[in-house]
Amino acid sequence: MGYQSLGQRLSSLRVGQKIGLGYALALSIAVCGTIAGFGVGRYYQKQAEEQEEHVRNEVELLQRLQSCVLQTRTHQQQLIPLAQYPEKFQDEYAHLLKHKAEIQEIWAELKIFVAKPSTLKYDIHQPRIPAFLQTYDRVPQRYSQELEHRVEQIRNLNLASPTDVEQAQALILEFTNSDLALEFDRVSDDLVGLIDQAYQQLEEAESSQQQANAVSEKIVAASIGLSVAIAILLAILTSRAIAQPIQALTIVARRSTEESNFELQATVEQDDEIGTLANAFNQLIRAVQQLLQQQKTANEQLENYSQTLESQVEVRTQELSDKNTQLQQLLEELQHTQVQMVQSEKMSALGQMVAGVAHEINNPVNFIHGNLTHVQEYAHNLLGLVQLYQNYYPDPAPEIQAEAEDIEMEFIQADLPKVLDSMKVGTDRIRQIVLSLRNFSRMDEADFKAVDIHEGIDSTLLILQHRLKDTPERPAIQVIRDYGNLPLIQCYPGQINQAFMNILANAIDALEEANVKRTSQELKENPNLITIRTAMIDSKWVKIAISDNGMGMPESVQKRLFDPFFTTKSVGKGTGMGLPISYQIVTKKHGGKLDCFSIPGKGTEFVIQILVHQQIRDPV
Repeated sequence: MGYQSLGQRLSSLRVGQKIGLGYALALSIAVCGTIAGFGVGRYYQKQAEEQEEHVRNEVELLQRLQSCVLQTRTHQQQLIPLAQYPEKFQDEYAHLLKHKAEIQEIWAELKIFVAKPSTLKYDIHQPRIPAFLQTYDRVPQRYSQELEHRVEQIRNLNLASPTDVEQAQALILEFTNSDLALEFDRVSDDLVGLIDQAYQQLEEAESSQQQANAVSEKIVAASIGLSVAIAILLAILTSRAIAQPIQALTIVARRSTEESNFELQATVEQDDEIGTLANAFNQLIRAVQQLLQQQKTANEQLENYSQTLESQVEVRTQELSDKNTQLQQLLEELQHTQVQMVQSEKMSALGQMVAGVAHEINNPVNFIHGNLTHVQEYAHNLLGLVQLYQNYYPDPAPEIQAEAEDIEMEFIQADLPKVLDSMKVGTDRIRQIVLSLRNFSRMDEADFKAVDIHEGIDSTLLILQHRLKDTPERPAIQVIRDYGNLPLIQCYPGQINQAFMNILANAIDALEEANVKRTSQELKENPNLITIRTAMIDSKWVKIAISDNGMGMPESVQKRLFDPFFTTKSVGKGTGMGLPISYQIVTKKHGGKLDCFSIPGKGTEFVIQILVHQQIRDPV
């Protein structure tokens, strides 16, 4: 009875209500399954995130503790050679005390961290950390106390006396090799194992998070699949319930059209949408009868309008042709703009890469450069000590004399300062190159701002230095800088540097192309030359002129020089977008001018004119 009552209620619904009910059921299953999947996944993901955060904090504490232990041990060992220099000895000992305080602070933090209860359903603390804290709980304090005791003994000595210095070094050396110091070293060794285990827990936490996402996705996929299956089943049942009355209506409609019998009427058996459709069909048949009569009248009027329509069609066709031409022009402009945007993105990516490489090189080079001064000082002191020893003991033992000859002591004394000086020159050169790369990329100056134009030109020339150097085919390209007294220019520095790069690269290409047709004697008499001149035109405008003494170009080439994709270079050497993009940067982005003046056989000159102060323009 329940099924029959349910069937009667469903059959009494309208077609739209039946379809809506079916799809609402399928959609509710999908929504509930999705919510359940995301809820379960969120729960396990939260557990994994808390575990991952805990492990990361644990790794941070252990790594900080290991770093302080190693630095304490290193400073303690540095006390041995510094015993004869009281001021440096005190500075080194002050660093050691600082790291000692940091060890005590981190040790206390680690104890609090381990004692803190976990909010997860299981304990994620490493079981080895409490044992580690208990085992070495007194070791750092005992190590510091013993070291303070020995330092206090050293302070009571007369460090101006070589004998007392040796005694002080012996005290520190004895402490370095003591069991307490070795036990302090084992703290660092055990920390390595704890850190490795913490990283394993971190990998397990990340794996748990991935598993939680997978479970969530499976539940969502299953619910969606079930809802799709129900939707398909309902679609089949609904189509069968609707198909039969519609088929009967279709038969009547086919007969009406095939037999041209507009007296037929469809039978109305239901009061739903299909019954409404049958009534509408019957009204349509009657309306068709009226329309047939009206059509006859309309055909007569149509013949009158046909001639007028033909003339209108011709006018409209011409309009469409004009529109098509305009659309073609817009399409070409869009393609040009797209290529320019791609090139701009490539230069932006190149600037990011150059800035990143410069940053990565800058840190180790600064480290080496900063320590070279100390190395030079230490080497000078050591060589002075050796020289002093040779002055007072000119006849050393035979073994010392033989060893000095084997290692070429005199050569080392003469060559070591030169080696250190050459290393300092090399690091200075690397720092200069890194600075030029950063100036050229201008990643920290991507906004509109006032900059030194000369600095950007010099950075660009330094980047192109490998192309300016001499080669087996030609001597070096000479660059003459005739800089005027310019104020800071408001511009987009990275884009202006890109324009300089494109123009200078074209100048080098032009010189190399001209060198193919010249002999070595001609190159000596008339060497390759690039001249860069800057000057103030008036109080508002500045001029940057870049010229070369290449082969020049004819007027026909000059007219198309700034057209996109136009190039006179061989396949694979040019895209034809460098100068058009430079023209857009100067004229559109900075409201300036870019002109080219060339005389065949004499050379080419590009003149850039930009405002000193201007309104901010969109850099994209």
